[in-house]
Amino acid sequence: MKAIILGVGNELISGQTVDTNSAYLSRELGRRGIETLRHETVGDETAAIAGALSRAAAEAEIVLVTGGLGPTADDVTRYGLASVMGAELQLDGQCLREIEDFFQRRGKKMVLANRVQAMIPRGAEPMANAAGTAPGIVATLDGAEVFVMPGVPYEMRDMFESSVLPRLPAGDGVIVHHIVHTFGMGESDVGERIEDLMRAEGEVTIGTTVSEGMVSVRIIASAETIEVADRQVDDAVRKIRSRLGEVVVSEGDETMGEVIGKSLKDRRETLATAESCTGGMIGEMITAVPGSSEYYLGGAITYANEVKLQMLGVEKTDLEAHGAVSEQVAAAMARGCRERFGSDWAIGVTGIAGPTGQSPDKPLGLVYIALAGEGTTDVHRHVFGGSREIVRRRAALSALNHLRLAML
Repeated sequence: MKAIILGVGNELISGQTVDTNSAYLSRELGRRGIETLRHETVGDETAAIAGALSRAAAEAEIVLVTGGLGPTADDVTRYGLASVMGAELQLDGQCLREIEDFFQRRGKKMVLANRVQAMIPRGAEPMANAAGTAPGIVATLDGAEVFVMPGVPYEMRDMFESSVLPRLPAGDGVIVHHIVHTFGMGESDVGERIEDLMRAEGEVTIGTTVSEGMVSVRIIASAETIEVADRQVDDAVRKIRSRLGEVVVSEGDETMGEVIGKSLKDRRETLATAESCTGGMIGEMITAVPGSSEYYLGGAITYANEVKLQMLGVEKTDLEAHGAVSEQVAAAMARGCRERFGSDWAIGVTGIAGPTGQSPDKPLGLVYIALAGEGTTDVHRHVFGGSREIVRRRAALSALNHLRLAML
């Protein structure tokens, strides 16, 4: 079985929005033994959508479309589908009632523009949207099954799992995707340690990708059954972990924040943060995890030197002698934070994120990360390359990684 995935929206073409829907759908199709031939991005134009649908239906048995089902003038996916089907749009009474009920449950009045979301091409079927207002659409086009879903990721996933997945045929065999995330080792070093695994021929393919300093190892396993493919993935993960050791952070969708949270909960310990150049980014990564109040006590964003003095007890002599971006000040920030919050662990971060502020002995990207624990404070010096945002994010990830390693 072959499938083509279409993402609709000018925001995808312009790069304003990253298309995460297509990646999710490819993984889920693979688990059904359905191969994705390609992803295609289409703008908000009726003729372009109709053309993409026509080409996809001629090449694949299944076409999945996300986006363009909203109530505004640029949401034209339904018109593109109706055009290629040669069918007129008609108002579906049940869909309209469900949209009206959606607004009524929230104490809001439905505006006239939302009526268009209940328009379905003649000969097609609507799919209920339990998470939003836009019904999905199912149609047959040149023998291919076409499923149109909202572009909002959580609405799309809910509809795919409840309405699309049960209607998909099972292909021959399965394709399972898995990913292992590492931090603290360059891609070339990771590749060198697992080179033989990457070159091995067989039913398992292994490769690497890099994003914001994290090197991820991709595993793709093909087999006749999901059980066999899962065993192949497990075997590959064991080999990768044995080669890479403690640089392996997580697997799948698990974030650094989730890894830190699990370790702190298991140890029944707490954390507080003192941030300068990262401006609260470390705290955001931690609190993005539900239940983080069990182990995260809070943080101080001490950007100005005066605030470092007042809130964290940094000594004025250290600031004058060494500067705000220094090993001494980072250590004082971490110790002061741990003392004031009463936490088991505290992180202190200070640096030069750029694009200005450097000096001959303190380059752009210089960051000091201090980790204070029971009876000890360790300071790590980094020089990160890239833009201001990249420096800040890599500093935040590195800070959490130092804590992760300390707790191992």
